[in-house]
Amino acid sequence: MISGAAIPTQRAFIMTGIVFAAILIDRLRLSMRICALAALVVLLLDPASLVGVSFQMSFGAVVALIAVYETWGTRLAYLFHSGSFGRKALGYFGAVAVTTLVATVGTEPFAIYHFHHLVLYSPLANVIAVPISAMWTLPWGVIACLLMPFGLEKVALVPMGWGIDVTIAVAQWVAALPGNVWSMPRLPTSGVVLVALGGCWLCLWQGKWRWWGTAGIAAGMAAMLLTRPPDLILADFGRFLAARAADGNYLVADTSEKLTRSFLVQETGASLLPWPGVASAAGALECPAEGRCFYAAHGRRVALVSGEAGLPIPCNAVDAIVAQVPAGFQCRSQIPVVDRIDSWRQGAIAVWLEAGGVTIESTNASRGDRPWVPHPISARELEIYRALRAQKTSLCVLCVSRALCGEAFYFSSHHSIGKRVDTRQCSRMPRPRSGRRRSAAKRSRAPVIASGWRSPPVGRYWIRLSRKPRRVTK
Repeated sequence: MISGAAIPTQRAFIMTGIVFAAILIDRLRLSMRICALAALVVLLLDPASLVGVSFQMSFGAVVALIAVYETWGTRLAYLFHSGSFGRKALGYFGAVAVTTLVATVGTEPFAIYHFHHLVLYSPLANVIAVPISAMWTLPWGVIACLLMPFGLEKVALVPMGWGIDVTIAVAQWVAALPGNVWSMPRLPTSGVVLVALGGCWLCLWQGKWRWWGTAGIAAGMAAMLLTRPPDLILADFGRFLAARAADGNYLVADTSEKLTRSFLVQETGASLLPWPGVASAAGALECPAEGRCFYAAHGRRVALVSGEAGLPIPCNAVDAIVAQVPAGFQCRSQIPVVDRIDSWRQGAIAVWLEAGGVTIESTNASRGDRPWVPHPISARELEIYRALRAQKTSLCVLCVSRALCGEAFYFSSHHSIGKRVDTRQCSRMPRPRSGRRRSAAKRSRAPVIASGWRSPPVGRYWIRLSRKPRRVTK
C-alpha cells in the first residue's frame, strides 16, 4: 500500500513471501519456480500487464539473475566471498557489478523496445549507489519505522534523507557522463518476441542445448537492422510535419508543438532541424513558394503543403501530397494524398518513399478496428446521424467527394456512433445525378432527383436507405 502496488513491487512481495514460507519449513531454495509462481499471480491479477514495460523489465532481470546464479553461483561465491577481509570487501563491489551487468543484459532489449535507448554506465552507478543504500539509507529507514510509534521518526528520517540525496547525486553525475545514453534503432515487435523466447530458452533449460537460445536473441536484435524510420510524418491534427534529412535527422515545421517534438526525439533518437524558409532549401527539402515545399527521396517527389496558399498542386507533377491543411479531393484518385483531415481521423501518419511506390501507415489502422480505437466523425456527419437515427433503419451515408476514394460511413439504429465501411458493402446503385451536368461543387449541393435517394439535411452527402451492409469476400 505504501509503494502503490506496482508490478515490480507485486513481484518482489510474492517472491519474498514464498522465500519466508520456505524458511519456516526449512525448504529454502531460490529457483525459477518461485519466479514462475510470482508471474502467474501477477498475470491473474492483471493479464494486460504482460505487454507492459514494468512486467517485462522486472521479470527479465529476475529470470536472468536466477539463471546466472543457479549456473555459476558456487564459483562466484568462492571468487567474491573468500580470502581476507580486503578481498571480501572488493568482492562485495564485484558482486554488485556482476549483478548489475546481468540485470542490465536481461532488461536492455525491453528498454530498447519501449524507450529506444541503450544506457551503458548503469553498472558504475550501481557500484556506488547500492552500497550507500544498503549500508546507510535502508538501515535508517528501518530505524524510522521502529521510532514511529513514539513520534521520533524524524531522528532517523533526516540521515536517511542524506543517503537519498547522495544516491540522487550519483545518478545525476553518471547520467551526465558523455556517451552514457545511445540512441538505438526501433526494435520491432517480432524482434522483441524473438528475444524473449530466446531468453526463456537460454535461462530455463539446464543442458547444453540451452545455448541455442542465443540464436533467437541474436535474430531478434538483428531485426533492428530491417527497420527504417519514416521519411515524412504528419501528426497532431496537421500541426506537426517532419521530413527526414539525408543524415537521419528531421526537419520540423514551425507549427509543431514542443511536446510532439519530444515524442519524435524519443521514438527515433534523431536531432530536430529548423524548417527552411521561403525560396530556400535544406538537403532534399526545397521551398520555392509560400506554403509549398517539395521533398525528394528514393526517386520520389512529394509536395508538402503548409498553407492554403500552396494549393492547388498539379497531380501529375508529384508522387504524393502531404498537407497541413485540407487538400481537397482533386488528386486522391490519382496519387496518395494525406492532409489535416486524415490526421484527425486516423491519428499520426507516417510515409515511406521507396523506388516501388509510396507506403502510408496510420496509428488507428495499425491498432485495428477495436472498441478503444477512436473513429472520429465530423459535426456534419453527426448531424446527419442524429437526424436519421429516428427512422430505426440502417443507412449508408456516402460523401460524394469521397466516392472516388472508396470510403463511406455506415450508420445504424443500434450504433451510437458512425462506423466507416467499404463502399462495396453498401447497396450498389449508380451515383445520383441532377437533370443537367454541373461542376463538382454545385453537384455536391444539388438536390437528389434519382429514385430511392433522399436529400440530406446537410449538403455534400447522398443518403440512401438500405439493408445492413453485407460481408464482402475477395
